[in-house]
This record gives sequence, structure tokens and C-alpha cells, in this order.
Amino acid sequence: MTNLHPTLYDLAASVATSIHRRFRNFVEREDIQQECYLWALSRGNQFDDLLNEQNSVQRVINEKRITWQMRRAAERFARKEKASKSGYRIGDEAFYDTATIAQLLPHAIASAVDNTVLEQAQNIINDGQPKRQSAPAEGGNLLAILIDVKKAYMKLEQEDQTILRMRYHEDHTLQVMAQYMECAVSTADRRITNSLRKLQNLLGGDSPWQ
Repeated sequence: MTNLHPTLYDLAASVATSIHRRFRNFVEREDIQQECYLWALSRGNQFDDLLNEQNSVQRVINEKRITWQMRRAAERFARKEKASKSGYRIGDEAFYDTATIAQLLPHAIASAVDNTVLEQAQNIINDGQPKRQSAPAEGGNLLAILIDVKKAYMKLEQEDQTILRMRYHEDHTLQVMAQYMECAVSTADRRITNSLRKLQNLLGGDSPWQ
């Protein structure tokens, strides 16, 4: 690995540790780190100028961008290993974007809070099913997706559940949310987004294939 910029070794170690926490039952940390090295090597010296940037602020930004790209490559590798060892195809995996989650949340939370029947939501939502690769077992069934969202919501910390319930179930405005949180409207919006992303992470996070 003598052709790699020294900083890439540190980034690879950090990424491998992060990805291994999620896939430790299916792939070794060392294999993930090796995949990070191979990914970096396949790009030649294109990162050298970015990592040698003299402006410290810009260099940190560059490192974050490279880390993000490396993490996606490492996650793709880990997911392939998991699929191979678990006996399913990569195409069977499902991912949810935040817009889709926000659309389904009112129905999922209503089921959790008011004990409404999720099957009823299928007749309420008329915008079509979320754009995703459906698992054969689900058959693209909207009910299965709603159940996923509800289960993930129930796993959130109480504070995040409350924030999402107020915004998406009780339909409070950002101004009301800001008053409840005792913060600026922009801060309230950011906290809502953070809670939504926590829910997304419980559902598998962003798709690493896009």
C-alpha cells in the first residue's frame, strides 16, 4: 500500500471500524479495511492534491468528502458479504428516503399512538408506493413498509418520538415546534430533520448504491 497518501490509512481505519460495528457478524474488520485500501488505490493519485491542501479548513472538508465516498464503498462491500452469507440477493434490500418516511409517518405514528389499524392507511395514501427495491417476501406491499416504519419509530429515544409525533401526527407548525423546544425556528427544523434521519438510520440509512 505504499502508493497511498498517509492520511488515507487513517481514514480507512476509521471507516472500517464504523462499518464493522454494523456488519460484524458477516465480515471481518480487516477485510473491510483492505477493501478501503483497494478502493483508494483504484483511484490512483487523485486524492493527493486534496489531502495536501495547505488551507486547513479546506483540507478538513476534503477529508470528509473522501471519507464519505470511502464509507459508501465499504458499506457496499459489507452488504454484499452479508447477502452472500445470509442467502439473499442485494436487490432484495430496501431503503427509505426521508421524503418517503415523512409521507408514511402520520399513519405509522397513528397506529403506535392511537392504535389505528395500519391496513386502513393503504386506502388513505394515494401517491403511490415509495420508490425502492421491494423484497420478494413483501411483494411491494405498502403495509409491510408501514410496519417497518412503525417498528423503527418505536425504537427511537422518547425525545425523538415526541418531536416526530408533534410534527407529523399532531401536525404542529414549525413555529409551535420552536416554542415547545424553546429555540429558533431554524433550530427546530434542524432537530426535526435530525430525528427523521435517526429513524431513517434504523431503517437502513441511505442507499449505498445510488
